Amino acid sequence: MSDDKRRKIIEEYLKTATPEERRELNRLLKSRKVNENSLVRQGLNIDIKNSAKIMAGEINKQLGVTEKSIKKMAKNVVAEMVLQYKPDIADSELMAIVNHMVPESSNKAKKIPKELLKTMIVQFISYSSGNMTEKDKAQLPTGWVEKYWGYFPEDIKYLIRTYLKNGIDSHKFWLGIENSMNDSYRS
Repeated sequence: MSDDKRRKIIEEYLKTATPEERRELNRLLKSRKVNENSLVRQGLNIDIKNSAKIMAGEINKQLGVTEKSIKKMAKNVVAEMVLQYKPDIADSELMAIVNHMVPESSNKAKKIPKELLKTMIVQFISYSSGNMTEKDKAQLPTGWVEKYWGYFPEDIKYLIRTYLKNGIDSHKFWLGIENSMNDSYRS
């Protein structure tokens, strides 16, 4: 039997097998304690990593699980726990706790150096509070406000909004920014 036929048989099995059947296959493979080398010796030249990716993708499709839905579920759980502990919590405090416990992906923030992100925050605050000079404004590219905002992780956006509405003082704002940046660059 050719490798293509074997692969098609395995792919078809992975597409149609129930979760119980997949677990049984996994159990059987583990019980044989085979590794990639022994599979090749037995004439089963199968790309196990690719098969595992295919299987995981099919399971995710069947369950409808995405990173976005997992984050949404996690945020709901955190919010429910907070509300059980403190039912009279302000919405802004609840959102801050939820966003801190389940942060949005900050891949964009990780792509730029930490000091550059801090400079972007300073410029954004300076412009938004009306303290940026015309000379400084002229040096920034067109559409920079939207671009900067797009790079900021959700927790930094929350801190900026709160600070600009006089919800927190400068010391707490920058402490929050530092904590957020340290968390983002640590993970």
